[in-house]
Amino acid sequence: MEKKALLDLIDQDSSFMKAFLDEYRQDGVNFGAEDRLMSLFVDMKQSVVEDQIPESLFDRLVNLIRTLEVEKLRTHQNELQKLHNFEKYRDLAENVFVNSFFVTKTFYLLKAIGFTSSNVVLIGANGSGKTTFANSIREQLEKTDNGIVIPAQKLLVFPTYNSIPTYKSAFADYESRQKVCLDDKQTFKAEKNDDYPYSLSKQYSEELRILVSALISERLERRNNFCSNAQEGDIIHLDDFKSNIDEVIEVWNHLIEHRTLLCDNLGNLQIECGDEKYPAYKMSDGERVIFYVVGRVMLAKESSLIIVDEPEMHLHKAILNKLWDILEEKRKDCMFIYLTHDIDFASTRIANKRWLKSYSSSTSGIFENWEIEPIVDSEIPEALLMKILGSRKKVLFCEGKQGSLDRQIIELLFPNFTITPLASCKDVINYTKAYNKISNKYAVAYGIIDRDFRTKEQLDKLAAENIYSYDVAEIENLFLIEDFIKGFAEYKHETCDIDNIKTQILALLTRNKEQQISSYLIQRINYNFNESHVRNGKDKTEVEANFNEFVKQIKIEEWYNIRLQELDDVIKTSNYAKVIMLYNNKGLHSIIEKELGISSYNLKALEYLKNSQNARDVLHNVFPKLE
Repeated sequence: MEKKALLDLIDQDSSFMKAFLDEYRQDGVNFGAEDRLMSLFVDMKQSVVEDQIPESLFDRLVNLIRTLEVEKLRTHQNELQKLHNFEKYRDLAENVFVNSFFVTKTFYLLKAIGFTSSNVVLIGANGSGKTTFANSIREQLEKTDNGIVIPAQKLLVFPTYNSIPTYKSAFADYESRQKVCLDDKQTFKAEKNDDYPYSLSKQYSEELRILVSALISERLERRNNFCSNAQEGDIIHLDDFKSNIDEVIEVWNHLIEHRTLLCDNLGNLQIECGDEKYPAYKMSDGERVIFYVVGRVMLAKESSLIIVDEPEMHLHKAILNKLWDILEEKRKDCMFIYLTHDIDFASTRIANKRWLKSYSSSTSGIFENWEIEPIVDSEIPEALLMKILGSRKKVLFCEGKQGSLDRQIIELLFPNFTITPLASCKDVINYTKAYNKISNKYAVAYGIIDRDFRTKEQLDKLAAENIYSYDVAEIENLFLIEDFIKGFAEYKHETCDIDNIKTQILALLTRNKEQQISSYLIQRINYNFNESHVRNGKDKTEVEANFNEFVKQIKIEEWYNIRLQELDDVIKTSNYAKVIMLYNNKGLHSIIEKELGISSYNLKALEYLKNSQNARDVLHNVFPKLE
């Protein structure tokens, strides 16, 4: 349908319902949903006029409008009024308003995911409302005949049959089942001796029985029709012979390589493994889930919305992506909407990625209380961005890798943050800035980096961007803080000559003074280069000018003398706190190990930090106060 025709349809139904409501309001009649319906027409029209809805979704929108059944009301208007059958007329009108509830929810779902015609991944943390979302929209999808929901909760028990139900009864059962929304968030009185838990589990286990019945009966029906048509001399095609369960078996066998699923002419499902055959009900949990999911997707009506709650549930990682790749390929006519907190899975989907931020219940039942936000383009890699957006905690970027000392210390000191280790200091700076530019995030991000010879001016500039350092030169120096060493020795019941440790570290700095100043100069030159415009030249002249300007800023003699004076002062005054703020040497822990007669000081200090609030308080004193 073209844009003009769609707008004409909206205007036609909207104008008719406005006139209808005006007439009934004069008689004091109130249907209780007038505002919702008229607002729906306004929003639909505005979305089409402003080109928010792509042409590929026009047919889906037309189906939604027709689900309202305004046309039926309009068609019977004159006939029923002539017959003075106002009760029947009112019933038809009430049906429009009932339908408007489901149509409105579906429309606002499409709006919330950006009116996209591509597949969608909604990423949400545990507790963000993914399953509630799925249950909420299941009913209206079925009512509007627009799609299916594949639930996360799957208690799948394979049936066996003495006789296969007829195609008609099996599919009536299947269609009816799709309109049932099972809720596992229930309870029962433990002291009551009843069969409620069994009853609930039976309801869930019915899912697979009804699906298998529909699939097998369809297969038998197709084969009977195929044979009948062949006997009567009609033109037949092999595609007419292939049923949905044949598709299910084909996909299942492709994914489960060491076993073969078979269906005989009587509809019995069996597994073949080498020379052995056994009934399908002996499948593993994962194998049953594959069968169930493929069956549901293959039976979905044309152009359905297929909403999948936790697509990763009970499936091995090696199979998960292959399964959904195959199903997306087989059902290109459908739109898949995945609800997941599995970042690895989400990152494999070629889809519109959105963040299911939160859900709050609403008496109106409309989607305004869903916070579904786009995952914006950012310098932060998509997989990492999806992970931290899904967290309700403040984000703290730090240097280090999984299991590194940096990460372990910061996780112990900041348990109320989402700690995100990165490969380099540069990444911490860039990602903190990038994350804080995102408007729809839960909370702000902070960055923690080593001082690494930075000047006070450089540190102040970074602090303005929520990027901070601690009052020691590098992460290992945290365990060199005087009060921390004393507390550690007491924790380990060791005697400790703290003055001797400090004297040795001061002596080592004195010997390494020139090397430390050289490292400082190199790092400062690098900082200046990174902040210069040398890399931005568009031609030789501009590059040369930028380079000359950069060189003018490099004052090695001046910087050398400043650093030399700084180190001489702390050595002369034996200012130990300042020493560990300026001295970069990852081998200093060996002095403590020698003094205490222990090995692996950093590892043991980490254990002390984990077990002692006093130790954490000591280290907190050299960190910034993060709000």
